[in-house]
Amino acid sequence: MLIAFVSVGGVLVLVVLAGFCLLRASLPVVDGQYLLAGLSAPAQVEFDSRGVPRIQASTRTDAYQVLGFVTARDRLFQMDLLRRSTAGRLAEVFGPDLVETDRWNRIMGFDPLSAKIFARLPEDQQAVLKAYSAGVNAAISAFKALPFEFLALNYRPEPWRPEDCLLVVLNMAVAMSWNTETETRERTATVMRATLPPQVSTFLLPKTDVSIDRMIGGNQQAPLPVEALAELLQHSVVRAGLLSDPPPPRGSNAWVVGPSKSRSGHAILANDMHLDLSVPNLWFRAEAQYGQVHWAGLTLPGVPALISGSNGQVAWGFTGSGVDVADLLLVDIDPKRSDAYLTPEGSEAFTTRTEIIKVRGQDAVAVTVRLTRWGPELEKPLSGKPVVVRWTALDPDAVNLNYLNLDRVMTVAEAVPLFNSAGEPTLNALLADSQGNIGWTVTGRIPRRIGNDGLSPCLSSDAHCRWNGYLAGEDMPKILNPSSQVLVNANQPMNWADRALGYDSAPGSRAERINERLAALGRVDEGELLALQLDTQAGFYRYYHNLAVDALNSLGGRLNPEQQALLRYLQSWDGRAETSALGLPVIVAFRQLLMDRVFSPLLSSCQRIDPTFKYQWHLADQPLQQLVSARRPELLPDADRYATWDAFLVQVLEDSKNRVLKEQGVSAIDDLRWGQGDADPVAHPLSDALPLLSPWLDMPIVSLPGCVECVRVARLGGATERLVVSPGQENQAILHMPGGQSGHPLSPHYRDQHLAWVGGLATPLLVETIHHHLDLMPALD
Repeated sequence: MLIAFVSVGGVLVLVVLAGFCLLRASLPVVDGQYLLAGLSAPAQVEFDSRGVPRIQASTRTDAYQVLGFVTARDRLFQMDLLRRSTAGRLAEVFGPDLVETDRWNRIMGFDPLSAKIFARLPEDQQAVLKAYSAGVNAAISAFKALPFEFLALNYRPEPWRPEDCLLVVLNMAVAMSWNTETETRERTATVMRATLPPQVSTFLLPKTDVSIDRMIGGNQQAPLPVEALAELLQHSVVRAGLLSDPPPPRGSNAWVVGPSKSRSGHAILANDMHLDLSVPNLWFRAEAQYGQVHWAGLTLPGVPALISGSNGQVAWGFTGSGVDVADLLLVDIDPKRSDAYLTPEGSEAFTTRTEIIKVRGQDAVAVTVRLTRWGPELEKPLSGKPVVVRWTALDPDAVNLNYLNLDRVMTVAEAVPLFNSAGEPTLNALLADSQGNIGWTVTGRIPRRIGNDGLSPCLSSDAHCRWNGYLAGEDMPKILNPSSQVLVNANQPMNWADRALGYDSAPGSRAERINERLAALGRVDEGELLALQLDTQAGFYRYYHNLAVDALNSLGGRLNPEQQALLRYLQSWDGRAETSALGLPVIVAFRQLLMDRVFSPLLSSCQRIDPTFKYQWHLADQPLQQLVSARRPELLPDADRYATWDAFLVQVLEDSKNRVLKEQGVSAIDDLRWGQGDADPVAHPLSDALPLLSPWLDMPIVSLPGCVECVRVARLGGATERLVVSPGQENQAILHMPGGQSGHPLSPHYRDQHLAWVGGLATPLLVETIHHHLDLMPALD
């Protein structure tokens, strides 16, 4: 028995050692020499203490070939997931759980679209994509053993194609200009407009809130339609459950300050982009020098371009714009033939495309897609008609890599036309240059709509409801060198013209807080702007805090002991979203439950029209606060149970408290802290499938300060980077990000930047002390 036990133990030890050796073999070599076919001249890569590369090459194409090489060495599995996701090829490696995700991407047809986009690109952009792809493939060939994810999933990555770079670009377009919310928003608005009185749907679908109005100037809030709302309440049969709190907008913060607002007398950019947190981080840090060009900042694995950073003369960063670049269309089927649809010019036959989704461990799934002149048909009808989507991302002429030319721009004035000509995704761009200029504009193609506001679908046969091309560069919104010397965007509209380009932006509370702090700070430096990126003031929730406290105080001496404890607890909130904050957990839950119980009775007719209806609107707080603040007795929800608004509010508050206590598993209200039971996971995509390895694969689980509507965004995603840079003063610049540079768990750079990100510590943008060096030499093809 002992011999057998020792034998089994010895085998296990050998297996573990073999696995460890295989993992070690997949680590990239960081010193030495490689031959790269296609290089025009020798190139060098220097790595600093964080594993960040500084590339020195003779030409742009050489530099991007080397970037492809070093990126794939650290992030190959991430790159493969990004292209597979957009191409609809996840199920073939992950199994049936990803079939529906693949189905949507196959319906959109991104894979064949990428080839059409590539064929239309200028030759210089094609050359960069080819060079980058050659670098990626050189890295794949150089691995002694593939990264562990490929071994765990038992597949080998296919060679990287130039079109795969475009699939990654389209992946970002999905995240920023679709993100499942476009379809949901238009379906929600269509049902509401078809069911509710016009003044009610206008009231419940606002384009701005009071914070946005204060920043832009003016008051654009719809009046409270008391009579129409009261009539809806009288016929209501639904008490709750029709509200679906939308996910936070894929957003970000960015601001620029001019010379008169900085201590150094130079313009400064600050940018923290908010997307899903993952391991490895979304961005890959890099620095490159070629010819007269020297840039540093963030790249996206799979895309040869500097996404956010500085070229020494101009610095730029992005936020989600909320510009509406996709529309649903209701298809009129030709009554004479079911395989055709009506257009303004008459009947036109559908075309079809059949997609075969390979599924690991199961039979393949066939998907037949019907196509129209505008785009593909979606699977779910609307208003009893088939629905097709028209979206700029599906137009091969609306996607490009014009961002590449930002490497050579010298001023904000030069950069703005480049941003305006860039393709998907559609974003806010904020800029500063070394001469002290600052600016804001919008990137991407923006449709010119005729006969439609973009929120309710057109009929396919309606000649008066259409797109008439895209906005020309001179018509794109922009602001240059405002007298305030400050430009701030936190996903809110920047002006009334911008407001007209989309619906349902983020609330204006983050941007208003940033503006207030910049005004109070006076002249600022890089460190003070990083501190502002970490601001946890939660003024967005102050209204709900005051509402709850006032409701409890209305009871006067009738407060029972539990209500007295709740009042003390709420009064302990200091207005911030620190992890130890008292009060805020109940306030946030109170807002959510109040919104559901106030709005659901008003929307029961929408559910009768569409049983799947849910009300989602990022700016829903605006009508909610107008309605509740009015305290009209005829608008009191469930008036049969509650005599007054205060009685109703107290009950919602107590239900909210009990819900949070149950969710966090505590019995005493004083034990409820903002950071308790609500940690932000920063996880590897395989950690759920390999739970024993998750402590090794994931970043340490910590509760972070911040909230969804704080400048320091936390919960449901967060800052994937924080950058502060003054062009020409890059040696003072700050950049940090979660995780680390490498996607390899055995690399010293797998998690070595994480603590600085968690703690909000300043780390340098530029490569500093050199720790490793690669020489890359031209080789025969």
